[in-house]
Amino acid sequence: MMNDPIKLGCSAVLSGHEEIHGRAIVQSVSLAVEQANMKGVIKGGLELVVGDDRDERGVAAELARRYIRDEKILAVVGPMNSNAVFGAAPLYQMADMVHISPAASNPELTSMGYSAFFRVVGHDKFQGTRAAEFTVSHLKKNRIGVIHDGSPFGKPLSEVFMKRVSNLGAEIVAFQKIQRGQRDFSGVANEMVACQPDLIFFGVIEEEGLLLAPQLRSAGVSSIFFGTDGLKSSRYLETPLSTVKGPYFSNASTDLDVKKSAYAFKNAFVDRYGPTYSVYSAEAYDAANVIIHAMAEAEQLTRQAVLARVAKTDKFPGITGQITFDSSGDRMRPEIGFYELMPGKTVFLGFDRDILGEQS
Repeated sequence: MMNDPIKLGCSAVLSGHEEIHGRAIVQSVSLAVEQANMKGVIKGGLELVVGDDRDERGVAAELARRYIRDEKILAVVGPMNSNAVFGAAPLYQMADMVHISPAASNPELTSMGYSAFFRVVGHDKFQGTRAAEFTVSHLKKNRIGVIHDGSPFGKPLSEVFMKRVSNLGAEIVAFQKIQRGQRDFSGVANEMVACQPDLIFFGVIEEEGLLLAPQLRSAGVSSIFFGTDGLKSSRYLETPLSTVKGPYFSNASTDLDVKKSAYAFKNAFVDRYGPTYSVYSAEAYDAANVIIHAMAEAEQLTRQAVLARVAKTDKFPGITGQITFDSSGDRMRPEIGFYELMPGKTVFLGFDRDILGEQS
């Protein structure tokens, strides 16, 4: 085994409407592996093994079992989404196989005692809290509506947002649930027309946001829209015929056009694959490099040794910024970017610390 290439697994969504994002994650991890092999970082080389978890718990669990059965796979980047992590994490834990997610942000994932799970993205408690502070303290909105999709992403994010908004003295006038795959939002629209919030916060992803936003406007909703990185580019909340300011959105992932430390990665990615990078491309690249560094520094090339070394990650110079994990596997001092969508352009307003100061 020691003379054969060591393997790194990657678990991402490679089918369905999020395929474009999963492909970019795989490409980012592949780029990290290619660069490591060119430098000879791992003796004998490193091989990437890719699997489609489809953002389904059962599929992610079966993929984890397949990776665990292959003794040459020492670690995994992923799963990409929280729902898949819930299915796979118990299995990776039993196998002492470290896995680092580039995008899974559900707060519960690092409160379940999994010593093998880490993430390089800030969790939803952080993003939801900062989004609430931006809404009340920066945008000065006091009557807030919330729409969420009930998913492991949208629901807890929206609940955290709602709690912090209330603590800041603003009023939650509506808290509405939709379903992923839903197409008719007339009921939600009527509710929002009735209560007329100053701002609506969306804990949804792009497939529903694309339909939901124009249906709300058609029903007569004049509220400002505020989305998150679950909506990816967040142009899915645009309603061009509307004169309402915004929409705004928060982003826990790294904007390759803003973060100077990611410029070299962006150029390398575009040279290798074309301009198809997506949200969490940079996080996937960093997750892979944290693991590769741990493999190079581990006392032995075993799953247990690599896991132990990842747990000691401290001020790793990632392209998304310095990476240090706390005892739960969360990234310390993450940052959130805030944006406003204007006709034909997206305007970066600043990071949370610049706009809101340090989190209390």
